[in-house]
Amino acid sequence: MAPQIERQTIPEAAVEADVMREQLDYLIQHAASSAPCACSACERFARARSVLLEIFNEPQAAKVLPMPPQFAKAA
Repeated sequence: MAPQIERQTIPEAAVEADVMREQLDYLIQHAASSAPCACSACERFARARSVLLEIFNEPQAAKVLPMPPQFAKAA
C-alpha cells in the first residue's frame, strides 16, 4: 500500500496572489519582448501598469479661494 500524503489546504487569497503574479509576469515579458502592438495583452499590461502606479501620481492641487478680511466687531 502506498504511503498516505497529507493534503495541505492553501488559503484562497494565496492562490489568487500566485495567479496574479503569473499574469503580471506574462504581461511584463510580453511587453518587454516586443514593441507595443496594441494587442489585448499589451492593453491589459497598460491598464495593470496604470492601476499599480496610480499611488505614485501627484495629487491635483486644490484651488484655494482667498478668505475675505475679517473686521473687528464693535462691542
